[in-house]
Amino acid sequence: MKTGLTLLVLPVLASLLLAAAPADELRLEPLREAIISDARTADPASIAFDRTTTAVRRGPGIKEKTVTVERWDGKRWSLLSVNGKTPSANHLKTFRKATAANPVPGYHRMASLLAAASNVTVDSDGRKTLTIPVLPAGTVRTDTGDISSHLSGEAVIASNDGKPYVARLKVRARENFKLNLLIKVTNFEQISDYRLGPDGRPRLASQSADSKGSMFGFVGGQTDEVVYAYR
Repeated sequence: MKTGLTLLVLPVLASLLLAAAPADELRLEPLREAIISDARTADPASIAFDRTTTAVRRGPGIKEKTVTVERWDGKRWSLLSVNGKTPSANHLKTFRKATAANPVPGYHRMASLLAAASNVTVDSDGRKTLTIPVLPAGTVRTDTGDISSHLSGEAVIASNDGKPYVARLKVRARENFKLNLLIKVTNFEQISDYRLGPDGRPRLASQSADSKGSMFGFVGGQTDEVVYAYR
């Protein structure tokens, strides 16, 4: 009887442990805090990169393509070229305004961004994802203001030697919203991909964004492709 009881209890214990494992693995707090802690050690002053942005603006009878190359040297920004030419005074004015209003992009921004994460799930590819219902203020700015409250996010998690990090961040509009008094945004989606650098730390590699909207009944939009080359 004693042996039979032992054999009966062991499978029951094993099934209980297996049932508990997924719940333990999907606990939000330790996963979120591990990524935030790591992101806080990423100092934008310790990196230097060139950022190349290819923007295509679409509208009724309009299709404009602009290629901009900017440089962050760890201390300040500089505008290198616009469509392969020396930037004009207007280009420089717009550039200075934009870089002054927006934080330096990079993995360090995960520290504040993921503080708003509220749930962890597993996607169809078996990857853990952190859901951010509403982005924290100041996360995404345009030349007319902060649109963060209109956006939600999803961070796809990868692992390096057992250490979690964000491999992809997806940001999209939660609702239609006004960009200013004239433009109504009906779609916004941005994807940021992070890759491990030579030092084994994640860093921003590329971004793509697509937005659509309307003004005075006319529909238009813009697509941006951004590539980061580290120096």
